[in-house]
Amino acid sequence: MMATLFDFICLGLGIVFAWSFGMVLVGLVVPARRHPRAARRRRFVVIVCARNEEAVVRLPVSSALASGYPADSIQVVVLADNCTDGTAAEARAAGAEVWEKTTPSRCKGDVIAWGLERLLKRGGFDAIAVFDADNVVSPGWFDAMNDAFEDGETVVTGRRFASNAKANTISGWYAVYWAVMNELSNRVRTNLGLSGKITGTGYAFLPSALDGGGWSTRTLVEDVEFTVQSNLRGYRVAYVPEAEYADEQPVTMRHMWRQLCRWATGCWQVVCAYLAPWAKQLAHRPSVRLFDSYFAILTGISVAFVLLSDVLAFAVRLGLGVDVVATMRFFLSVLAFVFLMSWIMACASLALSPKRNRPTAMSVVAFPVFSLVLAATVLYALLRPTRRWKPIPHGAASPSAPGDGQDIPPRK
Repeated sequence: MMATLFDFICLGLGIVFAWSFGMVLVGLVVPARRHPRAARRRRFVVIVCARNEEAVVRLPVSSALASGYPADSIQVVVLADNCTDGTAAEARAAGAEVWEKTTPSRCKGDVIAWGLERLLKRGGFDAIAVFDADNVVSPGWFDAMNDAFEDGETVVTGRRFASNAKANTISGWYAVYWAVMNELSNRVRTNLGLSGKITGTGYAFLPSALDGGGWSTRTLVEDVEFTVQSNLRGYRVAYVPEAEYADEQPVTMRHMWRQLCRWATGCWQVVCAYLAPWAKQLAHRPSVRLFDSYFAILTGISVAFVLLSDVLAFAVRLGLGVDVVATMRFFLSVLAFVFLMSWIMACASLALSPKRNRPTAMSVVAFPVFSLVLAATVLYALLRPTRRWKPIPHGAASPSAPGDGQDIPPRK
């Protein structure tokens, strides 16, 4: 009986994964919508959040100002969050306006809220772009975003690359992961008229997306939370692949584990905080877009629990004296399915991506290991959630590394 119960749990959790897989299959055959070139050029204010990032903060500032968009329509503001190094001086030297925050920050969302409160009072812009201190903005990024806004979008995200994809296997895993997010999540959902998901940086939105308020995220994943808030307000996150940018990925297991645990903790916070508002709005105004937006967040969580259920089912079956060979066959079949899906997603997403900033073959072959680590952090965060936001150190990738903008061509 217990073994059968675990089988049904695996089946139920697999429905969430199956939904996202179905979105991929349908979304890939639907032609992408291209936004027409707009005559109007909106004024952008660029927010760069930085904490002790003197080694890299020049990258987003310089690349944004050199992106080819009219100089009088871009202002870059670096939010130096409790910095104890030369971040502020480096940012000013690169051409940015710098605001130094000295009050405590629980997370990146606090820094954005602090900066946006001041910006909204000052005004003088039409759209807000958000980048991290290690980002490199491609030529044409602002043009692509501007075209999307002029074509009716309100919240837009771009195509993310890893600037150090070939540094080692770990950074290569991230390169594959962002390709999956770009092509098999954000791209397919945008093609279907659904909502993509903001992935931390490289996105822009109109002030109207805030519905007259300020920035109000409170979890460790302000990107996912703002995505959900936008969906509840009736705005989708549109993916614009022409808006390319690159950033540096972790290269050590310690930093990868720290980052993934923070992501997992934040996702649990979002799932718990927004389940009731999401269900209430879905009941009052049912829509496939709203339904899918929550399921998209649950996909990674569902994989973690499918694997956990597989392990528990294996233990229960052995404890109940079920045939060892049959028990092992069932356990390995579930594990093999997860591995196979990881490889398929890795290969498919890279095939759909531009042929640059590619990771090493080892990163692709070993990508299921990344999937297992990601699933482990989802479960670990339930027991030991991350309490404090800790930045990931940057500066390992030199300005001449792949992803500095030289290998990201201007928009045609």
